[in-house]
Amino acid sequence: MTIELKDSFSALTTEQQTRVLASYAHELTLVAREGYEVGTEHLINPALVRRINEIQHRVTSTIVSRLTDCEKRYPDNVLIEIITSDSEQDGNRFTAAFRRAWRMAIRTAGTDLPK
Repeated sequence: MTIELKDSFSALTTEQQTRVLASYAHELTLVAREGYEVGTEHLINPALVRRINEIQHRVTSTIVSRLTDCEKRYPDNVLIEIITSDSEQDGNRFTAAFRRAWRMAIRTAGTDLPK
């Protein structure tokens, strides 16, 4: 699926890619809440929160690169690999969050995610 996802992402305009990535950064904040102990400042899953922070760092740096037309950025295939690199413990949290982000950010025909 990663190849189809990369191809679909690469086919988007820079503006569409930026919208998807910004929406994904927002989705990651929601996933990170799974790592917090409700009603406290404690983490129940610090590894998840740290992993999300690392992914979000890469995603937001890519957003900045696209907004500033900087060519020094992750190639699409590397970026999609980062986004979809769910570990066994993660289930498919990150890929599912990316799918939600895509659906929220892109609402035009011909830009659907591959199944």
